[in-house]
Amino acid sequence: MTIDEQTLARVEQLRIPLEDPTAPLDWKDWYHYVLLDPDTQIRVLVNLTAIARPGTGEIQTSFMVTVPTDFQGLDCSQSAPFASFGTTFSQEWNPSQISPEPVHWQGEGMELQVNGTQTRLEVEDRRSQLFIELEATATATPLLVTENSPFGSGFIGWGLVPGLQVRGNLSVAGRSFPIHPNWFCYHDRNFGRFRWGEDIGWEWFVAFGTCIDGTSITLVLDRRTNKDHSQGGFPYIFIYVNHQLRKVFLGATLQINWDWSEVAVIPPRLPGIMALLFSDRLLQTPSTLEIIAADDQDQLLIEIDFESVVELIVPDNQQRQYTFIEELTGRAAVTLKLGEKTWLATGLVYGEYVI
Repeated sequence: MTIDEQTLARVEQLRIPLEDPTAPLDWKDWYHYVLLDPDTQIRVLVNLTAIARPGTGEIQTSFMVTVPTDFQGLDCSQSAPFASFGTTFSQEWNPSQISPEPVHWQGEGMELQVNGTQTRLEVEDRRSQLFIELEATATATPLLVTENSPFGSGFIGWGLVPGLQVRGNLSVAGRSFPIHPNWFCYHDRNFGRFRWGEDIGWEWFVAFGTCIDGTSITLVLDRRTNKDHSQGGFPYIFIYVNHQLRKVFLGATLQINWDWSEVAVIPPRLPGIMALLFSDRLLQTPSTLEIIAADDQDQLLIEIDFESVVELIVPDNQQRQYTFIEELTGRAAVTLKLGEKTWLATGLVYGEYVI
């Protein structure tokens, strides 16, 4: 498959104006990677974020791994079938740490290089015993979705590459797992100007499944909302078959049905200092999600069972206000009908419900 490298370059382009010493402090620019292994059921999130501007802002790193608790050699004392390990850390943004062309981030415990279709990523937190290194090649159709969509007090834009071929290594609590091309890797880019803690939220997931004949199905849902999700923006879901975009369902063609846990819980939280600050905050978490989509020609049904949740608490860099991101993983069953062709796929999902 041939990748449109011009579109890919626009997706990967760094948006914060690096050379402007007066750039507003509400700028945000982040690179987001999700890895899912159909064999071991491991789910991984790596996120690198720059906020504000060089010399006055921060580079923030988030790294989370969810693994089955029956892996021997891992200290998984939980009774649940999955355990999550995670770390977040921040560092002052030295102007020399981020270069735009080609994209290169480098700092304590992290490095990212993006050059055309090639990506190299490494994150390590020795205290948390978490390490990942990977090399990736873009294999899916890149999309620049929005650039100046209104969001909170400002705007947000994003693009995605929902398929990269990967090789590398993952280490969790002293145990190593090889990352090989059978793993699914998803990448998106987000950027814009807004304030964490404003009346903003979103519903998002990426699901990757395979059919009996080996066909791969990738689905990406996005819906921007207010904080309590009582008002929703224009929802859409991208459908890729074998890494090529085949269909987009939009707006009224979509039904999004969330179901919630009956009992409020205290989920694992990151960063640790935020977990202490909000230690008594109980919440209900998503347990299942059903997506029904149909138009005159095509139909889609997605049934998701969530199996893990970690809450990421993101503070504003200027005021004492917060956004709460529920990081979700689970299993998905997909029925997709495009014209006369029907696919049945099962696989894994990584999602976010933001409040």
